[in-house]
Amino acid sequence: MKQIDIADLRQKNPQEQAIFFTNKGKIVIENSSPLLPLGSTLDRLGMSIQAVYRKENILIVHLDEEEKSFPANITVLLARDYFLLLCDQPEIEEMILKAAHWMVANRTNQFCSCCGSALEKVLETTEKKCTSCQRSFFPKLSPAVLVLIERGEEILLARGSQHPLGMYTALAGFIDLGESAEQTVHREVREEVGLEVTNLKYFGSQSWPFPDSFMMAFQADYLHGDINIDPNELEEARWFHRDEMPLLPPPSTLSRRLIDSFLRRKK
Repeated sequence: MKQIDIADLRQKNPQEQAIFFTNKGKIVIENSSPLLPLGSTLDRLGMSIQAVYRKENILIVHLDEEEKSFPANITVLLARDYFLLLCDQPEIEEMILKAAHWMVANRTNQFCSCCGSALEKVLETTEKKCTSCQRSFFPKLSPAVLVLIERGEEILLARGSQHPLGMYTALAGFIDLGESAEQTVHREVREEVGLEVTNLKYFGSQSWPFPDSFMMAFQADYLHGDINIDPNELEEARWFHRDEMPLLPPPSTLSRRLIDSFLRRKK
């Protein structure tokens, strides 16, 4: 993704497809789609542009004002909720994730953390530069792990207060200073559910910009221990047989891909 000059953008490219974000991180959608024509959508919204990025042939537009009211058929939804509930277009999943991550960084990285001066955009990059000390800043990533623990025909799934009612998912946690991803898996499993695991296998990764995570997923085998949850992290953790799955995360999530992989292998 590259920041581009917004001068005369509407006049030069009015029919280009764009994804619009409000100042509070909501995505603008019409008829369940976030891909909207630039010129006519800006006219209908009556809002100005704060910044624009380009990813291939799609524009990512950060609007300068927060929403008040919208024309018929146009609604706004938090980007995370859109991705979890409505995103049924795999070809634009990556675009939505990148756009959401940039939107968070653009909104939160306004001042230099070293001297407090304002940051300015650097065109053709994702960089921002301090106007005083010239330090460079880029959208940050917070690395985290997911792990699906297997015990024969069962897997361990958990739920926290942030999950929808009845939904269970794989264990997750952020990588601590000095840790490898594998060390984080063992520590998080031990801390959150009191178990020991073995045979870690890397599964895959996914950017998860809500707000700025980068997820690395692992499969692991149960070694020993009884479930003893950390109530500060989880509300519940249980073993589920492959034939009795609870409500699971949406297919677009890495956690669901982990679970689906287990279910396919155990047929």
